[in-house]
Amino acid sequence: MNDTSMNDTSMNDTRGFIRLSAFAWLLTGLVIAVYVEIVNAGAVDPLATTFSEYVHLGQGARLVGVAMLATGFGALTVACGVRLSGAVRAGRLVAVFGVGLCVLAVFPQEPMDQALTWHGAIRRYVALAAFTALPLAGLVLGKARRLSFAALAALVVFVGTFLLDVRAVSGLVERILLVLELALLVVFVRRTAPAMTKAEVAA
Repeated sequence: MNDTSMNDTSMNDTRGFIRLSAFAWLLTGLVIAVYVEIVNAGAVDPLATTFSEYVHLGQGARLVGVAMLATGFGALTVACGVRLSGAVRAGRLVAVFGVGLCVLAVFPQEPMDQALTWHGAIRRYVALAAFTALPLAGLVLGKARRLSFAALAALVVFVGTFLLDVRAVSGLVERILLVLELALLVVFVRRTAPAMTKAEVAA
C-alpha cells in the first residue's frame, strides 16, 4: 500500500468517525427533546409555547439545556466534517450554529409574561444569529437550497410572531423551524461520508 492509499484510508477513517459522532450527538438531542415534549404533553399549549419555555416546567428544567448541548455538540462535529471536506466558510457557519446552541443552553429564557432580562436578551440575539447561520451554510455549500430557504422563511415567520404579537402560533412555527434546521444538519453530515480510496475505485 503506497503513501497515497494510506492517506486516503486515514482520511476516510477520520470522516467516518466524525459522521458517526455527529449522528450520535444529534440523535441524543432529538430523543431528549421528544421525551420533554411527551412528558409535558397536556401541561401547556404546544402551539403557543416554545420548546425553550419548557425550562420552566418540571423535567424540562433539567433536560431542555441537555438537549440543546447535545445538538450543539453534534453541530460542532458536523462543522468539523464540513470544514474537512474543504468548505471552510460553510464549516464556520455551521460552527456558529453549534456554539449558539451551547450558549442557549447556558442562558435560559425567562417566561414570556415577564420583562426581558439581560440573559434573555443574550439568548434572543444569539438564537437569531445561530438559526440564520445554518441555512446560510446550506446556501454557501449549494446543497439543499430549498431546505435552506424554507428554514430562513420559517425563521422570519417565527420572529414575526413576536414582533406582531401573534404568540398563539409561536410554538408551532418554532418546531417547524427546529425540524428544518435539524434536517439541514443531517444533509451536511453527508459531506463527511468517507470517499472511496483509489484502490477501492480500481477494484
